[in-house]
Amino acid sequence: MSSSDNTLDDLASSIKGIDDLVEEAIQIYELDKEKTNITDELYNSLRTITNYLGFSIDINPRLLNLPDDTRIILMPSLDLLVIKSNFKSEQKRLDQLSLDETSNILKLIIPNIVNMARADRVVKNEKIAFVREATKRLKRLPGSNTEDIMVTDSSLQIEGI
Repeated sequence: MSSSDNTLDDLASSIKGIDDLVEEAIQIYELDKEKTNITDELYNSLRTITNYLGFSIDINPRLLNLPDDTRIILMPSLDLLVIKSNFKSEQKRLDQLSLDETSNILKLIIPNIVNMARADRVVKNEKIAFVREATKRLKRLPGSNTEDIMVTDSSLQIEGI
């Protein structure tokens, strides 16, 4: 084997390495693009739900590698309000965090939001049941049917249809 054969083998190996590098870079680029699209979809869908529910949740500062004396509140808009120990604050959007930070926060907040929503549903259900029962009992009064109610206020003018 001559030195020119070794040089050709080295060149071929280098070209193969470049091809492998390009292929890996393309795959990483595609994954980053997919990550961005999925993160945007997740953020927009979750923000719709959290805005509707209106819950705010305290986040453990260690999830963002911040000191324990930092307070983090996830707002319904999915903005993170970071209050430092000197009482200065800053805001970050959930979708601006790293994938690891976002994943860790989601693992924490999803069960909490479900529990809060469940508790809210129970309270609303109890209030609706109370109003329903009150309405049912009031309907037992004679003349409580809306068709039987007569307008006796002379200030109201009713025109013929």
